[in-house]
Amino acid sequence: MPAGSIFKIQTRCQQHTYSFRTSHQLYTRMNLTNSTKSKAFIDYYLPIFLISLSFFWKLIYIQQNDICMDEPFTIFNAQKSLIDVIKISLQGEPNPPLYMILLHFWIKLFGIGPFAVRFLSLIFNAFTVLFLYNTGKRFFNVWTGITASLLFVFSTLHFYHAIESRTYSLLSLETAASLYFFLRFTKNTNDRTALTGLIISNILMIYSHYFGWFVVFSQGITSLIYLKKTFKANLKIIYPFLGTIIGFLPMVPVIIRQFGKSSKGTWLNPPKSIDFINTLYLFLNHKVVIWIIITIISTGVIFFVGTLIRRKYTPFKKEIVVLLIWWLAPFCIMYFVSTKIPMFNVRYVLFNTIGLYIFIAVLINYLFQNHRILHPIGSFIILFSMCYYMKILPKEYSYREVSKAVEFAKKYETNNSIYIIWPVWTDFQFNYYYNQEIFKDYQNYYKTNLKHGIYRVWGLPNTKTVVRNNPDKRIIYIQDGVIKDPNENIETYLDSTYSIVQQSFFPQTIKVMVYDPI
Repeated sequence: MPAGSIFKIQTRCQQHTYSFRTSHQLYTRMNLTNSTKSKAFIDYYLPIFLISLSFFWKLIYIQQNDICMDEPFTIFNAQKSLIDVIKISLQGEPNPPLYMILLHFWIKLFGIGPFAVRFLSLIFNAFTVLFLYNTGKRFFNVWTGITASLLFVFSTLHFYHAIESRTYSLLSLETAASLYFFLRFTKNTNDRTALTGLIISNILMIYSHYFGWFVVFSQGITSLIYLKKTFKANLKIIYPFLGTIIGFLPMVPVIIRQFGKSSKGTWLNPPKSIDFINTLYLFLNHKVVIWIIITIISTGVIFFVGTLIRRKYTPFKKEIVVLLIWWLAPFCIMYFVSTKIPMFNVRYVLFNTIGLYIFIAVLINYLFQNHRILHPIGSFIILFSMCYYMKILPKEYSYREVSKAVEFAKKYETNNSIYIIWPVWTDFQFNYYYNQEIFKDYQNYYKTNLKHGIYRVWGLPNTKTVVRNNPDKRIIYIQDGVIKDPNENIETYLDSTYSIVQQSFFPQTIKVMVYDPI
């Protein structure tokens, strides 16, 4: 072959080789670019979207309900000095002081308006989504993180507590953080960030609510699953518990005293057998949602059996058992203990939903592991039903029309009238809307009440004393709740002693009655 022809062939081969290499490099770069974009979406944009959805959706409703029930008590006491706030828990308040301390500093910056005091809880709620998502994504897959996060976002109960100035939103955040760091620590006991995060989240959790100890107890049980062969390796598993106990030592005398008080009785009644399942209904918005979940899981079991037969299944993860124990163990213990020491109330056991939501998402993912279409379809059906049955701030749950009741009462106020308020602790919500200057003056609060003719009464004997000391005055009686003992009925006494001028009822339980002397 002529030399010229050989040279041409070599040149063409080099050109084709160069062209192939260039194409391969371009393809690789495109894949890397797509991979980078996908990672950025999963790690940053998607969690930001989920957090924003939870935050801004609830922000719209932040002032819809009145400040009522336990909120005014928390806000009132959070205004006090830091030492006084801490003393409240030391002197008999059933909750630890952390949330009130945080609210104390928040109020100094932003005041006591409904928007301001509830905004803090909303922040805690939004960041709970971040831990739910990252727990699902890191230890299972992205779809698990999305499903668990949206179950939380579409929860009626979590929507309510997201915009309530109480500790429950903070407790949910700390429970979610504790679960995330616990799973991360069990994967690598040399991970100092995970160890530090777990200890801090545990300490914050039990300083927010004493029931956080049930989460720590769940950690103790599930830690047994990760026992190693050597003593040194097992010793590391104990570190988080030692750190948590050391951090809580200053509060040990307080919790012992609180347990002694609770053992003699609480404001709750022992739960009925139906309360167990009814609470689960509330966790998932409606009983229909539970039956949908049971149906989907049952279907998943059938498909999983087929996967076992074909031997194409992913090995069972210990974390599934961990998640089951994290929500079911505290839930059951609190229910059965409540037969002796009543504590089974939906907001007290709400922290169990953190493990429950992730467990549901993980179980569906595992059962449908080889069915890429059925897995998202099952999750979507559950999320759709959860959203469908969700109620935004339902009036049957912790609802009070305090501001309307106060406005009605003020219309009948005269220079010769006094207020009688029962029960004694509802004066905080009354004054929050009646006169915030009285509410803010916590140092002279009780004296200022009397100067304005506002009497908070413990019962009928106390009411009779107030009436006797204020003859010939118009009485505006405000009652929040139902007096069960007929011998203590203040309304009956006033009806028989005075002439009723006007009355009105404000959902759920507030009565306002105006009386003049006969």
